[in-house]
Amino acid sequence: MTMLRRFMASAMVVGAGIGGGLSAPSVAHAQDYGPNTCRQGYVWRVARASDVVCVTPQTRTNTANDNALAPGRILPNGYCKQGYVWREAWGSDDHTCVTPQTRAQARYDNSQADDRRLAVRLWITSQNGALKVSGNHFNVNSPVRLVFSGAVNKSWTVTATRHAGHAGGSFGFVTGFPGKCAPGNPNSRVQAVDLTSGRRTASVPFVYCVRID
Repeated sequence: MTMLRRFMASAMVVGAGIGGGLSAPSVAHAQDYGPNTCRQGYVWRVARASDVVCVTPQTRTNTANDNALAPGRILPNGYCKQGYVWREAWGSDDHTCVTPQTRAQARYDNSQADDRRLAVRLWITSQNGALKVSGNHFNVNSPVRLVFSGAVNKSWTVTATRHAGHAGGSFGFVTGFPGKCAPGNPNSRVQAVDLTSGRRTASVPFVYCVRID
């Protein structure tokens, strides 16, 4: 007689990371600055010390230059000289005087902030009766290692690519594990590693179904 140990695939999204300092991540390999770590190719803008919007290195350099030149672009009444406007990088209280093009760039970068973060999120669902592991906020076109431990010890490497509706690089990998059983206590875990940066997600627990004949 066949007996299945119970399985429940927890549909949970996990954000990983710890807090970090105010220096910018490396362009080539993002260091671990928690949920505000930038994807490869981006660094923190630092329009002010707490500004962790991810931008290109050139935009970061331009931002620092604008901050340095700001005193010479402002009138005694607090408004900008002709040809300049308030940057408004973090809201209407950013009165740094910049060109209209720079203000437009700041608004665009703000709109892209979530997509550029290396938040490396992972969650579990099921598809056609099989366990499905999905993730987003990885480096685009980065290999991602899925490491299973506990009742099942196995690993696969997938590639995080662009998918509509998902930030950064994302993937959806269907395993050969059963995806529908009655609830039970978690006996396994899965973790994803962005191999481009080495950044890891938190481990997501699940119940692995074992067939016993």
